[in-house]
Amino acid sequence: MLKAVAILALFVPQLSVAQSPAINRADVERIVGASMSRNGAMEFLEVLSDRIGGRVTGSPESAATASLILKTLTDAGLTNAHIEQYAIESGWKRGQTTASVISPVSRPIYVGSYGWAPGTNGPVEARLVEVNMSPDGRLDVPVTKLRDAAVMVNIDLGGNSYAYSNNSVVLRAKAIHDLASAGAAAMLIPSDKPHRMLYTSAYGIYPRAGLPVLSVAKEDTEFLRRLMKKEAVQLQLEVHNDFPPVSGGERNVIAEIPGSGKEIVVVGAHFDSWDWAQGANDNGSGVAAVLEAARVLRSMDIKPRATIRFVFFSGEEQGCLGSRSYLDAHETELDRLRMFIMMDGGAQQPLGIGVKGRHDLLQPLATLIEPLRAIGANRLLPDSEVGSDDEPFIALGIPAVELNTEPGDYDTNHHAITDTLDKVDARALSTDTAGMALTALAIANADSAPGRRLQAPEILELLKRTGLLDEARLLRGNSWVPQ
Repeated sequence: MLKAVAILALFVPQLSVAQSPAINRADVERIVGASMSRNGAMEFLEVLSDRIGGRVTGSPESAATASLILKTLTDAGLTNAHIEQYAIESGWKRGQTTASVISPVSRPIYVGSYGWAPGTNGPVEARLVEVNMSPDGRLDVPVTKLRDAAVMVNIDLGGNSYAYSNNSVVLRAKAIHDLASAGAAAMLIPSDKPHRMLYTSAYGIYPRAGLPVLSVAKEDTEFLRRLMKKEAVQLQLEVHNDFPPVSGGERNVIAEIPGSGKEIVVVGAHFDSWDWAQGANDNGSGVAAVLEAARVLRSMDIKPRATIRFVFFSGEEQGCLGSRSYLDAHETELDRLRMFIMMDGGAQQPLGIGVKGRHDLLQPLATLIEPLRAIGANRLLPDSEVGSDDEPFIALGIPAVELNTEPGDYDTNHHAITDTLDKVDARALSTDTAGMALTALAIANADSAPGRRLQAPEILELLKRTGLLDEARLLRGNSWVPQ
């Protein structure tokens, strides 16, 4: 997922609504009890993290993960468990990356490549230039002065909390385009993480950046700035990355608990991650919680009104490739889709349900999520961040919500070498499992859908208000955006 930001509102009072509670007390107790006592989510996450590890889109590890998820769902007795494949433009494999100051001193600096960025074709020497990009995408140095330079870009994301991550994606992509067009040698992005930790991403970069893009450790960034205050700085960079073909493309994994009616509730999480670590919290924890929620509900022989469809996406880190493919493949079902429910914020204690700017959902959901009081998560969060597989659903007008969790140390370890299993709290993950199962069943068993599919003018207004409009255009072009 994209970097988490503070949630704007943490509580909405319960409102009177026509809908009655959709889960009886006995089933709430069974769901919570099974989720907390079985430890199934943590056991699955341990296998995923330790036996497979990082799961870069297009890699053998990604394929192995899809097979593991499919087998687990099939063994649990879920209905119609299967894989749906889709094409991707290329894979990406990280090679060795080195960087050094060669003038006015000789000193290595700590860097790492962003995903889906190319290499340098051997060692490259370049002068270092620092530039600033404003929230409207303007550089404070003429691009004509950046040819053959290693350009360190400071991006001002502005103050829209909705759009924090979305601004980052859009502005980073614009900077890459502008620097590549100017003939720059490389783009350097200062990491904001402590202890020389680096950051990686491919959002807005896939299928291929126009030049090498490197994360520079925070401490090394300050070292470079001190040097630049006194004299010109010359760097040597060498990056070896590869774009291997991906035979058979990528895949989503799907399984269901059939409902008595024609409507569908989609419950999802992305299973791809980065190669630096295990991807335990981003988003192995979401996969484990959704998968165990499916097993818990199946073990209870639940018979919901709406079909509960569990979808495990690949390709989220490259711009929601899997969820976009799913929506394309299931276009004829979208008007029957009650809601998309996801988890992609880490296995911390659940806070409640974020509606991502869909304030029309607050009243109908208020009673429906009352069962989440059993785990202390029956809040509604009106303005929670948008920044994952929710985006394609929102752009098509489909109600999308998320089980929001406490921030914890998620941001520190996000897309970093420290996203490992030891960072995941087993009790919190079990609680999140209960939250996902309760939410899925509550929406599926509701008397009627708690929200409707928005029409084009309403979608456009929501995309503008949440800061998603520019990113929607970036990821899929104007054809994806209501006119």
